[in-house]
Amino acid sequence: MVKLKIRFLFLLLLSTLACVACSPQKIKGNPPFVSISSMTAMEQSLSADFDIRNINDVHMTIDSIDINIRVRDIEVTRYVSDFNLTIDPNTTEEVSVEKLPDEFARELLDSLESGDVSSLPFSLEGRVHTAEDGFMPFKHEGHLYPVPGRPGQFRSASSRTRERP
Repeated sequence: MVKLKIRFLFLLLLSTLACVACSPQKIKGNPPFVSISSMTAMEQSLSADFDIRNINDVHMTIDSIDINIRVRDIEVTRYVSDFNLTIDPNTTEEVSVEKLPDEFARELLDSLESGDVSSLPFSLEGRVHTAEDGFMPFKHEGHLYPVPGRPGQFRSASSRTRERP
């Protein structure tokens, strides 16, 4: 009878361990997916809206961000800022950035808007600093296109995302 109870307890423990091992694990520690949702070029300024998507199953508290946009391997603009942004698990927040440096960017966007070029390949890379995981780099590549019927407005389309070491 004692052997039967020991076997039963052993089987119960073994099945409990198997259930725990097979249970879904929370995704955490991955960098956010950062993309350009829109860019607007006006006479005296360049602004952009960035989507920051938390792909983790836990909240992410970002306290600084560094975003660099390159077109044809030339840095077009860079945005570095301290701020406080908490993103819930598996959600996206939009961040608006006004007054981006725009001298060279304006020339490129003017050529896109005038139809001299049909799209501009870009890479968006940088890093965020989170309270939970420290610095986390990201890189996203795509193309910018003019928004039909909206002068000075541009949208992006993704072509590839790569994790950075």
